[in-house]
Amino acid sequence: MKIWITGGAGFLGRRLSLSLKPGNHVISLSRRSSPDADESITIDLAQEKERLNSLAPEHGPADVVIHAAARQPGPYTFPEFVKGNILPTVNLLEALKSSPPRQIIFTSTLSVYAQSNNLPFTEDHPASSALAYAATKRWAEQLLETFRASRVTVLRLPSLYGKGQGDSFIDGLAQLALRGEDLELFSRGTVIREALHVSDVIRAIQTCMDQPPAAQFSLMNLGTGRSIATLEYAEALVAALQSNSRILLSDRAALQFDCYADIQRARAAIGFEPTELKESLRIYADELRA
Repeated sequence: MKIWITGGAGFLGRRLSLSLKPGNHVISLSRRSSPDADESITIDLAQEKERLNSLAPEHGPADVVIHAAARQPGPYTFPEFVKGNILPTVNLLEALKSSPPRQIIFTSTLSVYAQSNNLPFTEDHPASSALAYAATKRWAEQLLETFRASRVTVLRLPSLYGKGQGDSFIDGLAQLALRGEDLELFSRGTVIREALHVSDVIRAIQTCMDQPPAAQFSLMNLGTGRSIATLEYAEALVAALQSNSRILLSDRAALQFDCYADIQRARAAIGFEPTELKESLRIYADELRA
């Protein structure tokens, strides 16, 4: 099977390349070279439309496209998010019209959901976040929904962690715990967060490839399957790392609102079951020690 991975040089893309290479031919499409793919094509998907259109004739059409390229959250302008999340999607879909793959898998985000006290978020919850990152990811979802030449699967992902990830909630705590520094949790550690080890997401993507959902367009949440507060994450992480860090509960208000995803649709469609938190963090701790 020939697999294209956009954003193949990123954290998720590199992990996907390593996991999917056995038995497949993996091509990374990214602004940076990926050492983990069978072929690495350095390309700016937002700007190099003609080159993107030539890839299928030159390298052969893809059976599956995993669209993981994105401008991640950060101090970027709205035009930068459009350039990173919308234009690559538009150009990719235009290029795929002439040789559509069997399936497109898009990695979206739980950040699209509007703040609410009605938890957990189902896929029918309003997707109306005012954040530029979330808004542009939602627009990309809608663009993919209009593409009828391939089966399209959208996975709304939580924060991911794993060795090599540097800017997630869990990874930030881990770096402090490895140094034995205090872990300060705002809102006294009561904020509900969603975070998965990257291996859970890779397993879900692999299942989508092996047993594609029946619908032409499918959208589903991935997550832990239960309500987990930041205090539970911190306690499990400190234990997994055997750290001497103290956990300090601060009255300072956290900027994040509570987020907890309903994953019943993913359970039914692809048999998704997240790894239990303590086991996930044990795997992560072993990665960091290695």
